[in-house]
Amino acid sequence: MSINEEMLKSTMERFKEHAPGTYKHCQNVAFLCDSIAKELGVNSEDLVMAATLHDIGKCFNPTYFIENIADGENPHDKLDPPISFQIISRHVSDSVLRLVQIGAPEKVIRIVSEHHGDTLVKVIFAKAKEKYNGGTVEEHYRYKSVTPTSVESAILMCADVVESATRALHNSGKLDDAKMVISRLLDGLIDDTQLDILKLGELRLIKSVLIAEIKNMYHKRIDYDEGTDE
Repeated sequence: MSINEEMLKSTMERFKEHAPGTYKHCQNVAFLCDSIAKELGVNSEDLVMAATLHDIGKCFNPTYFIENIADGENPHDKLDPPISFQIISRHVSDSVLRLVQIGAPEKVIRIVSEHHGDTLVKVIFAKAKEKYNGGTVEEHYRYKSVTPTSVESAILMCADVVESATRALHNSGKLDDAKMVISRLLDGLIDDTQLDILKLGELRLIKSVLIAEIKNMYHKRIDYDEGTDE
């Protein structure tokens, strides 16, 4: 399969214009994935392409994803949980569809298709439990894919989860301990059997790279006293 460069270019232009928050997120995730791949000795070409395009399907309905909501009004507040879940979860299949259309390599498509595994959409599930008085099934609020079947898919999953969460905490002024947050996020994925493809040493290295890069990305600037020369 040969990628259509012209279609890829127009897709990226549309991506940046219509879903700027998601576009920036994907750029950050691609950077994290590249850093991890270099440390693990993994070929980064397919992984970085997958990371750059992993949420391209959000272009179909960008305002239903929090990173693209500028006015503070969340459309999911007015939707029933099953509808919200369908909109959120389908971005994976929409991304895969777009990648097929532009002729992306099969490995890139597979990495993207697995980047959420069969994880739980926790916010929507919690909303469903509250609305339906606990009368809901967890399985109904899990992504309909398989857990990562390659190291690359697992790396993308880790970088995606960590970037999203730490950025949200940073923006709200609550990212006090990046190491603790990242450890908790990755431990959650491990406990949910999403990262079984990885060896212990690979997990340890992925965690250390993410901690270092996130600290650099969101480092606290020095507060100069009023009246200093610079």
